[in-house]
Amino acid sequence: MPLYVVLGNFTEKRMETIKDLPKGLKESREVFGSFGVKAKELLFTLGRYDVIGIFEAPNEEAITKALLSWGSRGLLRTETLTAFTPEKMTELVKEI
Repeated sequence: MPLYVVLGNFTEKRMETIKDLPKGLKESREVFGSFGVKAKELLFTLGRYDVIGIFEAPNEEAITKALLSWGSRGLLRTETLTAFTPEKMTELVKEI
């Protein structure tokens, strides 16, 4: 299944409600799951981004729907990258 790296920054609205983060994490798993998207890893970071997630999704449409659905809450701004495992990249390189 395709992998996506999502880089996120909390909005001012999230910072005002940061104590609700544990509840939001549970809700986000449910929202993402409803689109067939699974979080493989979720890390909170210091620096340019507040959160980095690695997600598996059936396709770009699924990850887009999940991110738009979650983003409509106004709590997180994201940047999404398509990712490849070393095995997949090796496979792609063999084809060129």
